[in-house]
Amino acid sequence: MQSFNRRRFLESSCLAAGAWMLGPRSSWGAIAPGVETIAAPLISGEESSAQPDIWALEVRYKPMRMIHVELTDPKTGKTAKELVWYLAYRAVARKSSRLPEIPEGQELRPIFVPEFTFVTEDNGKQQVYHDRVLPQAQAAINRRERYKYKNSVEIVGPLPPVTPDGAKSIVSLDGVAMWTGIDPTTDFDTVYMTGFSNGYKRVPGPDGKQIALRRTLMQKYWRPSDRFDQSEDEIRLKDDPAWIYR
Repeated sequence: MQSFNRRRFLESSCLAAGAWMLGPRSSWGAIAPGVETIAAPLISGEESSAQPDIWALEVRYKPMRMIHVELTDPKTGKTAKELVWYLAYRAVARKSSRLPEIPEGQELRPIFVPEFTFVTEDNGKQQVYHDRVLPQAQAAINRRERYKYKNSVEIVGPLPPVTPDGAKSIVSLDGVAMWTGIDPTTDFDTVYMTGFSNGYKRVPGPDGKQIALRRTLMQKYWRPSDRFDQSEDEIRLKDDPAWIYR
């Protein structure tokens, strides 16, 4: 399968360090109303008091979908059809996002580095899947969605400018998270989205030492599983999206 280690790429390049020099990679969204789930920034007064510089984006995402794609194994060069689960999303800055004021003439903005973790929890067993960069799947998804979504490497860059509430068009960063190898028998799934906020908390760890938890958007799903006839139409939202520390 054609994939890419995103973390290794970011660490070995100057992208993360120099992304602020680039303009915001934004686009004017034209998604039909009602198609997306919308999670507002929802920064509480308690969070603001504990972390004065906290910010969070509005997150908009379509229903979870599936697509069969011929993926190439980079080691063998052979191709095989695989089922790719994917989540198309948009990140939007609002007034309630509490982004820092940017002096006129300066483009130094916080950097957007999203991460998506897909977790299945069935029969007391938990399996974890990380978002992957799959160019062949990405191309097929963009053809299907008739939209140009970026993968989790391409989208890294400055946060978008603030879109006023009530604006007819929004400026957003538009991406797609992709996973392969998802357990076909899974009934209960959760997607954790980080990078959409800089919020964090320090709490005592199991050994008593302080650990940092990141502000994370959580969305739960459920579906009647059928390993022989998997269908995206069976994937349903379970509960509203929620901001947690994880």
